[in-house]
Amino acid sequence: MQVGSLIAAGYDCEIFDAGPGRVVRRSRDGRSLEREAAVMRHARRHGFPAPEVYDADGGDILMEHVDGPSLLEETARDPGRAAEHGALLAGLLRQLSAVRAPGWLRAASGRPGNRLLHLDLHPGNVLVTADGPRVVDWANAARGAPGVDAACTWLILATAPVATPELAGARAGLLAAFLDGVDPDAARPHLGSEAARRLTERDLPAGEQDAIARFLADAGAP
Repeated sequence: MQVGSLIAAGYDCEIFDAGPGRVVRRSRDGRSLEREAAVMRHARRHGFPAPEVYDADGGDILMEHVDGPSLLEETARDPGRAAEHGALLAGLLRQLSAVRAPGWLRAASGRPGNRLLHLDLHPGNVLVTADGPRVVDWANAARGAPGVDAACTWLILATAPVATPELAGARAGLLAAFLDGVDPDAARPHLGSEAARRLTERDLPAGEQDAIARFLADAGAP
């Protein structure tokens, strides 16, 4: 696909301008993104706020240009809204838990369940638009029990490094509101496996690895 200027770069993909209202999401290593595109189409068909997908070809997805700051940026700008933003994250996971996963989607960590899971739904992957939130970056999507998704978000909110003092101060309120909106008892059994997946899939700094170990001990995770 023909692309214009680079707009953004993430852990494993880059986003390029592709004309009015459109962008191309391109994998850095050339891996196919067609499964990710199919997941976004499935989520959107079932009423979940994923970006619209126009085409997918190998390592490229032609998709809607979602215009707006991330929930992380909004929390840094206005830490007083941390509880509101935590509740929004919980609401998005509850909404997603109502979507049945397609049968061809991989199972999450061998856990039984037939719900669509995002498995990276954190404030940086929620964009705030004039039409409401949009959830991006579906690379980890799987099928399984909703508690797995809640465990993933819980782990990230509790242990991921923060870039500013404002975000550090907002963490507790964000996390508390999130946990009020989900079922922590359903999520807790999956914290250990989600931590192991995160440590395996990403080259995390030593500080974050230590934070995960302390969190698991404090949470009484299996």
